[in-house]
Amino acid sequence: MTGLFLRNILDVGRDFTHSGIRTLKALQQRFSIKNNESNKNTICVLPWVHLNILPDGKVLQCCLSSDYGAIAGDINKQTIEEIWNGNFMKSLRKQMINGVKPAICSSCFEKERLTGTSWRLLNNCGFEWKLKEIPNITASDGCVDKVELRFWDFRFSNICNNKCRYCGPHFSSSWIPDAKELGLICKDASDKPTWIESIDKNGNVDFLKKHISIVEQINFVGGEPLLTDEHWQILDMLDERKRYDVNFAYNTNLSTLKYKNKNALDYWRKFGRRIFLMASIDEIDERAELIRSGTDWKTVETNLKAVNEIGIQVSIFITVSAMNVFRIPEILDRMIAIGVIKQENGNWRNFELNILTKPAIFHVSILPDKERKDIRMRLENYINEYEKKYGVKIIDHFWALFWHLEKPWHKKNGLEFKEFTNAIDKIRGENTLVIVPELKCVLNQ
Repeated sequence: MTGLFLRNILDVGRDFTHSGIRTLKALQQRFSIKNNESNKNTICVLPWVHLNILPDGKVLQCCLSSDYGAIAGDINKQTIEEIWNGNFMKSLRKQMINGVKPAICSSCFEKERLTGTSWRLLNNCGFEWKLKEIPNITASDGCVDKVELRFWDFRFSNICNNKCRYCGPHFSSSWIPDAKELGLICKDASDKPTWIESIDKNGNVDFLKKHISIVEQINFVGGEPLLTDEHWQILDMLDERKRYDVNFAYNTNLSTLKYKNKNALDYWRKFGRRIFLMASIDEIDERAELIRSGTDWKTVETNLKAVNEIGIQVSIFITVSAMNVFRIPEILDRMIAIGVIKQENGNWRNFELNILTKPAIFHVSILPDKERKDIRMRLENYINEYEKKYGVKIIDHFWALFWHLEKPWHKKNGLEFKEFTNAIDKIRGENTLVIVPELKCVLNQ
């Protein structure tokens, strides 16, 4: 089972367990792989248990591979079985088994180098039992006959009530009108959300029912997952079958807990600690309402308190960009003040810093060197104070950010950020410089 997923991502073990290493030895024997150190650093269990379906029907091996433009297939043109053993997936499995680090997996390998952990290692721990099966179920060409979707990341729609500055119409329906104004999409494009209507020529419900008996882990990501019919249909299916052993991870803006006549809290109470909420909190108060346009901060704060009160595990997921890197201490302090970051939720470590690299115009490197040096010094002081006050180490949460803060100043991207900010401010009737005065170093160039 995947209970380990419910631990904070950065608290996961640093490498394969002994049983995982034994599995690699079996793989070496089956495929005549040379015994070298690279093998244990290349295999990810996801290609054997998981597919990531996007709102437009494109299928990825993993959500973290989206930046590389490589897709495993398209459910508008192929069946799940055809994608599962298509050339892309077979080649990926072969690379991993032969000790090759696939290029599309670079984000995990980079994070492992900087922090010692990654999404790959997390899933290898959670599905350790599956690693043991890989030698017996994988053909020499990378084919795996039986489709076992034990880990779901199916994004049935891009419907979302937020239009975050660094998002776009692909993952937020609310972005469509602004994208038209900016000339990013055709003005004649539909304003309706993108929605997957069928998989394998069957209705979505039929597809889900086919795989519901074996699912162990479900990631709900959007758009905003709490606004999609399929999210609630899945909860109903599991509730009817008493499948309270399934683990959930949500990436949600927590703008609402209700949908039609349903309330998420009524379901989540039944699953208890198997629910893990990654609350997308990139700022607080009026800054949150600017960066994640559509946000009502008072409602979000109320909902954070509500899920916290019923004992749901909550981790604050901060997408760090040039728009909020100045303010991480303030964000964390507010989360502590309202009782979300606390010892019971993860020993004062239940937050994650996701460094935004695309679109590049939002990357922290658009800030001049002096500002980034000041930010690092302030963060180092905050970390020292935090660790003394709560008796816990959090420095590893910041290693990747410190590395990105050391990158050369990208003035050209800063000028493009200024141009984009002025344009989107005009469309939305907002004033970034008033709400985020720290950005004057970029916006006044």
